[in-house]
Amino acid sequence: MYPVKNYPEYSFCGIMSSFILYFICREMAKKLLILLLISLFTVPHLLPSAYSFLFIPSDQALPLWWEIEILLISNGNYKVDEGNSSYSAHYSFTLLWTGCMERDNGDYLHYYDNSELISFEAEEKGIFPESTKIIGTDDFQDKPSFELNYILRKGENLHFDFFVRSFLIPQNKSEHKLQLSLPASKENSRRSSKIDYNLFVSKGSNLIFLKEKEIYLDTVEKKFAWKCEYHKPHIAQSMLSFFSCSHDVKVEISIHPRF
Repeated sequence: MYPVKNYPEYSFCGIMSSFILYFICREMAKKLLILLLISLFTVPHLLPSAYSFLFIPSDQALPLWWEIEILLISNGNYKVDEGNSSYSAHYSFTLLWTGCMERDNGDYLHYYDNSELISFEAEEKGIFPESTKIIGTDDFQDKPSFELNYILRKGENLHFDFFVRSFLIPQNKSEHKLQLSLPASKENSRRSSKIDYNLFVSKGSNLIFLKEKEIYLDTVEKKFAWKCEYHKPHIAQSMLSFFSCSHDVKVEISIHPRF
């Protein structure tokens, strides 16, 4: 008879332990692979290029910066009725904003160059108990000006946040002054009046945006148009007055890539 030797490595328990360890390691490897794949698409610094999401051909040069032109044309009117006196006016103006922008990691920085009031015409008629007074363009102490707040990257689009700085009305002598509501983009974060402008856009859309990918390929030009109408009683210093205003707007945006 030969002595029987024990080989624990070949025992049933040993074999089962090896299988269990194998399956555990395999599942952990799967999870690590999934986490690695997720991180490649969610952590920007692991991407091969900050522009890879744009699917720009590898042999195409990327713009270093962009020239921007924003042309805004508007015409409108307003009425104020205070009981003993009333005012009505019509106006029109053209504004041109020029500047540039450059990419800043995942966003864009814009730089102001010039904002010009190309044309402005206005006339206001004031009716008083014993007189009527008409004032023209030269009598308007304040005039509209264009303010670009931000260019915001949202998903695949670039949204423009801007407004036209308004002025107080009536321009005739009056104890009660109101802030005239003038054109603004839907993204506008700095309202120049107490009116929620977006609620009164009655036609078209003031959502101003461009496809981000397009500005890398060639010059982009896009037009927008809308109408805003506001009618509401207004109380100033315990006195009820009626105020209404409306305007039409046309906006043209041009972006030119520079290499």
